[in-house]
Amino acid sequence: MRLEARSFEGTPEELSEFVVSTWLSTYAGKVSVPHWSADYFRWQLGLDRPESRDLLTCVYDRDRLVGCVLCFPMTFAWAGEQIEAAQASWLSVHPDYRGHGVGKMVNEASGKALRERGLAFKLGYGYFGSKDSLGPKFWKKTLGESSEFVGKIGFWARVLDPARAAAWNLNRMESRLTAFSAPVLTSPRLRHPRGVCIRPVVAADLPRCLELAERSTSHADLRLLWDEESLGRQLGLQGYAEGLVAEEEGEVQGCIGFHAVPIQGNTVQPVGILDLVFVSELSARARNELVNSALLRLKEVGAVVALKLRGGDYPWNTFLNWGWVWKPVDSHVIVTWADNVQRRSAVRSSHLLWR
Repeated sequence: MRLEARSFEGTPEELSEFVVSTWLSTYAGKVSVPHWSADYFRWQLGLDRPESRDLLTCVYDRDRLVGCVLCFPMTFAWAGEQIEAAQASWLSVHPDYRGHGVGKMVNEASGKALRERGLAFKLGYGYFGSKDSLGPKFWKKTLGESSEFVGKIGFWARVLDPARAAAWNLNRMESRLTAFSAPVLTSPRLRHPRGVCIRPVVAADLPRCLELAERSTSHADLRLLWDEESLGRQLGLQGYAEGLVAEEEGEVQGCIGFHAVPIQGNTVQPVGILDLVFVSELSARARNELVNSALLRLKEVGAVVALKLRGGDYPWNTFLNWGWVWKPVDSHVIVTWADNVQRRSAVRSSHLLWR
């Protein structure tokens, strides 16, 4: 065994196969596992940019990929201070190499890569909603040295196809409740309110969408700050994701970004992820029309359920509508600093991506 940490050297297809197969070998039948495709990684990690690989930290045994943690640069604001950092996820160690320090090795190499890029930290999640999850156990070993748990977070959920969602869900109680509630879990409906127009986002909308992002999230203790390139990518102008805007009385007053990813539970089904919900300037009727338009689009592509991270980056009553379910917190928000831990104010509200 000759282990060495270096940047990822393969194709997006190879990265997808390694991460997904590693997670499935650990969690299949126990915890839901996303099937992140090569196209997903091209989109989210910006693999069209050569410099993106600097933050795709891997451990190789000679030429064999045996571990990785993947990051992409983002700008954050924490208690009003702008910080260049990274969103991180996909920590993966091949089962044959667990117990050999690969996780620690790849995490330390990731910290070095962050320092070389001038990035302060990486932000990710530790799922504690199942006793089978390995993430929190790993990250607790780094507490006080490089990592800190800065908050907890959960989801809003909206079932879009009750029969398929019930068969898919690994949680038996949730599965039974979904099947039992199927007769009343009606499909989202559009009301076509007067003066409201919902349409796909176009590049010319980006300056206005940036304004809406600022207005919708400026109150959050910890939040992402967008520019036209990063927001355009997240809204699907470069593929994979989708974005819609809501015009009210002729002016863009809201925007929403979303995508679907296949997730393996008892079966493999598409699950919708609402990443961006900038609706603070919309009336309630226009807000509902925009959210329901996104849900119907996700239903068209086969999504059985839609999820929205419950960070508080939306008006408090946005998801207090029929069909939406408040799910208990199930994940730690984890900040791993490139250097020593820098204590910051507590995170009570946030605007983040779930990855």
